[in-house]
Amino acid sequence: MAANYVHKGTLIGVQGALKIETWSDRVTGANRSKPVIKVERLDLLGSKRDSDPDAVDRYDEAEF
Repeated sequence: MAANYVHKGTLIGVQGALKIETWSDRVTGANRSKPVIKVERLDLLGSKRDSDPDAVDRYDEAEF
């Protein structure tokens, strides 16, 4: 699970498919929707605070 490796401020790259799910609210009957991303690949890119230019390579080569 990605939550074990990332936290607020961590840069990630995501590859996948975007789908918009739609439904009718049971109480009001209003149409509702939400974006859903099916992630096929997640790359850990480092932190915004990382100043190390090799940080991307270090994360890409890590085994999780």
